[in-house]
Parts: sequence; C-alpha cells; structure tokens
Amino acid sequence: MRNELLEFTRISVYRMCENYLPKLKIALDGVDIEVLWKHEKESLSSIGGIVLHIGQHIQRHVIKYSNSGKVEGGIENYFPDEVATSSTDLIQFITERFNSWREVMTDYIEGYKDEKNLDMFDIYHLVEHTGYHLGQIIDRTQRLMDKNFQFVQNGINERSLKDLIYRD
Repeated sequence: MRNELLEFTRISVYRMCENYLPKLKIALDGVDIEVLWKHEKESLSSIGGIVLHIGQHIQRHVIKYSNSGKVEGGIENYFPDEVATSSTDLIQFITERFNSWREVMTDYIEGYKDEKNLDMFDIYHLVEHTGYHLGQIIDRTQRLMDKNFQFVQNGINERSLKDLIYRD
C-alpha cells in the first residue's frame, strides 16, 4: 500500500504541476485586469478571487506537509478581491504556490520525509478541488475574453500527462 500511496502522490504532483498549472497560466495570460476581478453576478466569485482561493488551499497543504502541522479553520468563503493585481502577478503568485507544493511532496516521493504523514484522501481532495476551480477559471476566461484554449488539441491532455509521468 505504501508504494501505491507514493505512486499516487507522484501522479498527483504531475497532474497539478504539469497539467493544471500550465492550463491555469495560459488561461490567465493577458486577461484584462477588469475581467480578472469582474463578478458576473453578485453571488459569483471573480477569476482572480478563485485563483487566490486555489493558492490559499495549496499553501495550507504546503504548511501541513512541510511541518507535519495542522492548519486550523476553513477557506470555504475565501475568495478575496484584490482588484489591483494583474494577470502577470497572479501567474507569478500561483506558480510559486504550485512549485512550493511540488517541492514538499517530492521530499516524500524521494524518501526524504516519512510517507506515514501522507494522507491519500487529503491529497485527492486538493487535486480534485484545484481541478474544479480550474474549470471555473477556464470557463469564465473563455466566455469573458471570447477565447477557446483547445488544451486537448494543444497537447495538455490525459494521454500526454500519462506519457510524461512514465517517461520520467
């Protein structure tokens, strides 16, 4: 079971950092600041707020797995509006968060940290949660910027991800 947990963690790192992050960066690249912080409806979060929410969720995992610490409180309603933040700044912010998570999880995969602290359900939740919000960001960006990213046709898809995972 432990080898399966490490393999699952490895796949999760690739999915997050080699599939989700590139899509997120492409979706955010060049988005007008007004579009980033627009609320299509009062009840809907802005694209930028969703990015900050994802970053906070990843940071909580970095803290948990780097210190084996517990993070208190939830972030269910954490979708801040920092309307002065540009797409370039958001891309830099979120890239740093993903890279920090990759570093921490790689320490487990490579045996520098004891994998008994890993929680498959917790990692799965982070990956699933990030994928859900990534879908929101892509959908809103395509609609508001009148773009079509065509990720599958451009090689950011499951087959390419699997080939990448097992090539390394």
